[in-house]
Amino acid sequence: MDLSIGKSRWLRVSTLLAAAAVLASACGTTPSGTGETPKNGGTLTWALDADAQSLNPFVAGDVPSFRALSPMLVNLYQPDKNLNVVPDLADGMPQISSDHLIWTVKIRKNAKWSDGSPITADDVVATVKLQADPNLDTDLGYDWGKLDKVEKVDTTTVKFTLKEPFAPFLANNLATYVAPAAVYGKVDAAKQRDQPFSSAPTVTGGPYKFDKWTPGQEIDYVANPNYFGGRPHFDKIVAKVITDATASTNASINGDVQWNPAIADAGAGGVQKVTAASNLINHSYADLGYIDVRMNDRPGHPFGDVLVRRAFATALDKNSIVQAAKGGTGVPLWGDIVPASWAYDESSAVKYTQDVSKAKQLMQQAGWTIGSDGIATKGGKKFVAKLRVRAGKPDRLKAAEIISDQVKAIGMQLTPDPVDFKVFYKPVMDGTYDVAIAGFGLTLDPDDFTIMHSSQLQPEHKQGQNWTGYSNPQLDSLIDQERSTLKDTDAATKAARKPIFNQIQKILGTDVVTYFLWADKATMTWSNNVGGVVAGNGDNVIYVDQARNTEVFAQWYSKSGK
Repeated sequence: MDLSIGKSRWLRVSTLLAAAAVLASACGTTPSGTGETPKNGGTLTWALDADAQSLNPFVAGDVPSFRALSPMLVNLYQPDKNLNVVPDLADGMPQISSDHLIWTVKIRKNAKWSDGSPITADDVVATVKLQADPNLDTDLGYDWGKLDKVEKVDTTTVKFTLKEPFAPFLANNLATYVAPAAVYGKVDAAKQRDQPFSSAPTVTGGPYKFDKWTPGQEIDYVANPNYFGGRPHFDKIVAKVITDATASTNASINGDVQWNPAIADAGAGGVQKVTAASNLINHSYADLGYIDVRMNDRPGHPFGDVLVRRAFATALDKNSIVQAAKGGTGVPLWGDIVPASWAYDESSAVKYTQDVSKAKQLMQQAGWTIGSDGIATKGGKKFVAKLRVRAGKPDRLKAAEIISDQVKAIGMQLTPDPVDFKVFYKPVMDGTYDVAIAGFGLTLDPDDFTIMHSSQLQPEHKQGQNWTGYSNPQLDSLIDQERSTLKDTDAATKAARKPIFNQIQKILGTDVVTYFLWADKATMTWSNNVGGVVAGNGDNVIYVDQARNTEVFAQWYSKSGK
């Protein structure tokens, strides 16, 4: 999906203790390097590029929903500005046994929910058990398969026992939100979606708490006086739904919104506009995510044959597509490990050079013959399909148009089909689609389990996110191997896992499991009246988005106090 749900997948093991020391207090301090004393008061209005699908964190699985949830959530662990994992609700880093199987976590003793009740180990245990429940009706791929058991040791201590060493455990699992057991734990996992609290949360733990939701328009929040980090500086925040990327960009320039996390969706023109605006502060960085042409690889669908997928890849000129769609705001990709990742190795990528003649030969080998109308036919069936693309995303639509034009040369008739976000993913998730241009969010740990392992196929596996239908025992084995490789230091673990990821990339490229297009060069923008915003290495502000680090909402403030 259009996900970048980094709350559960951040890894930086060897520097954890040092990283913990850089965790700043949520408020009442002077933001590093600003020289200002934060003011209290005022309202922060920010742009939400689509309405939330759910305000239940157990159910939500899309970017807009987790952006909407961000101000209300509390995390056990979360990334800091330089993407090192640090404690949030946790009181220190995990204590790990010598065999790497037992992880013990302490939580803060002073933490409270918005209703004043204490946050305890019971809440952590209940959250984990609900996320791990195979009957959970969710749009997000939770993966607690390596967990043997989770136990409450005392009111503020939780013990996690693993079945085997698991390299991404801190990033994939412990960097997660925690929800009140008294609310969510009382409802069956299969019935979470349609509960009243899924649209109007009653008890939360983040800097702000829910006020009201006007569907299709805005979501309002008010400061949480019981937030364990102290009073957030703004009195209110408002998430304003603006689905058109150009309109959203203009709203930033005009001052209608003071934070916009999705400027790059408007393409290079949008980035140029906000960069030229004197009333805005912008941060641009290589994002952890990719846009791809997601094909249904199942037999019976147009792209069910690997020869057809290779023909498709060989018919395209990726660089021209990315340049036309993104200008200077996209980086062409040949795999699902982006340049920002520690596991990135360009030499492992399988690259396809445009060669229409070769692409035609591949189509012929697959049994397709181009007819007098220019459309390929096999067994009396024409190669005709809708290329789904999310409406309101001009860069993706432009890519769809160019792709459709380029593959005509090999007999493929793909018609761009802009679809509203609310219904875009339904056929993708239920396996009935043919091909779509979609987005997928990544994190620092490049674990491919939920999106590429055959055990995570949708719709067969409710919590999986493998929508391609692709299944390969060799790929499964490699994914299992990279997940179980854990050494005594971060550097040693990465060194041991990287060659495995290289093999995974070879398979993904050779079989064209999905056709990777680009990684966005993301740009976020704030009004210059907003203080407390701190960028990390490479000007990145990845940590502030999609509930990765929820404390930041308490740190931001209005310089004018209004």
